[in-house]
Amino acid sequence: MDKENPIDDWNLFSQKNEEILESSEISEVKKDYLTVTEFLDLVNLELARISCRVLGEISDVNPRDRYCFFVLKESNPDAESAVVECFIGWRSFDTYRHLLQDGMQVVVSGYPGIYKKSGRFRIEVTKIEPFGEGALKQAFEALKKKLEEKGYFAPERKKPIPGIIQRIGLITSPAGAAIKDFMKNLGHFGFEIYHIAVFVEGDYAVDSIISAIKYFNRNMPELDVLVLIRGGGSLESLKAFNDEEVANAIFDSKLPVITGIGHERDITIADLVADKSLSTPTAVAAFIRTQREQLIQKLQMIQEQLLTLTDSIIEDIKTTIELLIQDIFTGFNNIIQRYSFSIRHCAEKMHSCLKAVFDSFKAIERKFVRKLSESHLSIKRIENHISNLSNQIVNTFGSEIESVKKKIEIAQAKLVSLNPESILSKGYSIVYDEKNRVIKYSQQVKEKDTIKIRLYRGKIISIVKETQDS
Repeated sequence: MDKENPIDDWNLFSQKNEEILESSEISEVKKDYLTVTEFLDLVNLELARISCRVLGEISDVNPRDRYCFFVLKESNPDAESAVVECFIGWRSFDTYRHLLQDGMQVVVSGYPGIYKKSGRFRIEVTKIEPFGEGALKQAFEALKKKLEEKGYFAPERKKPIPGIIQRIGLITSPAGAAIKDFMKNLGHFGFEIYHIAVFVEGDYAVDSIISAIKYFNRNMPELDVLVLIRGGGSLESLKAFNDEEVANAIFDSKLPVITGIGHERDITIADLVADKSLSTPTAVAAFIRTQREQLIQKLQMIQEQLLTLTDSIIEDIKTTIELLIQDIFTGFNNIIQRYSFSIRHCAEKMHSCLKAVFDSFKAIERKFVRKLSESHLSIKRIENHISNLSNQIVNTFGSEIESVKKKIEIAQAKLVSLNPESILSKGYSIVYDEKNRVIKYSQQVKEKDTIKIRLYRGKIISIVKETQDS
């Protein structure tokens, strides 16, 4: 069979005993060899099919501007001494630069091949992972230094935590003590919790955590905070939370991120990058719960201050009314005393001159005294009326305050009864379409549409099989 390329059917590990021909418009020439370039291209083609993960110790690190050469040597002291050359290109170099330290034990992932210009075998590395407790600690410190220099830990770049947290994006494993402790200590304050289950350790942990952070930022920007938690463990089990890609996802998140990872002694890169870090999942729940409790206490204090201020205003009004009454009585007494003296003085002078006038004056004086007595009685009635009005004002304010208190209690009871959590706990559910709109009628969806069903605990994602109008 004629061939356009002499290496198309060449197999390095299983050669066929047949001649390889190269077609030509002029003549057909037999060719039973490969050029060096063709041979190395064929070998690299075969080797490129092998994805490898190799454990060893880094040495002879030779970094360049955007790539690096290094040697991976056998790290087992009981095994035969062996080395393999490695190359890491620009796509991965910046991510794993901090791990390229002499003596660090790592697992490199990549593809073997032969560099044609030198004929040297090497591994083209795509990923580097620290191996062992010592290497993990060394990698942790190196990444910490790298991110600190980039400003990832700077207080001024951290996003503020809202004063009122209501909607929470929870990122953690669906099983284990972390989520149980968090939910147990959060309390029942009507929080809206949206949980995405992720792997918190293992090969898929990093990708699942990053995907969850990006999903919440892209699809639920109205959330108040993201909460990233897991239980304690070894440095190896917490490896995903010391990953640079996870740190980048937290740093780039537009939603504030709160972390509670491990035990009191555990500190991860994710904790350092997060906008707020607490020691455990329980501590995160306690922080959010305490925030809500403090808000309720503040509202109660404001209510008490309002009642105290109202009582003070009423007392001030009452005091003002009493002072006005005293001023009125004093004014009347001064007028009466002033005119009474004048009248008596005139009467005495006229009495000596004209008794008839004096008798008339006496009559007038008696009449005046009677009128004066009547005026005094009127003043007493006014005083009693003003006192009654003052008591009525005080009683009215008291009744209004009690009425307001009762309305507040009734409103609070209604709010509790209208809490969606209370309704959902009775077995009801809320159905959303693909755009997170509430579905009220069957005409809003059609067959094969994706719907989300929110339950009291968790969500169900389903496909519409059939709709009915009634």
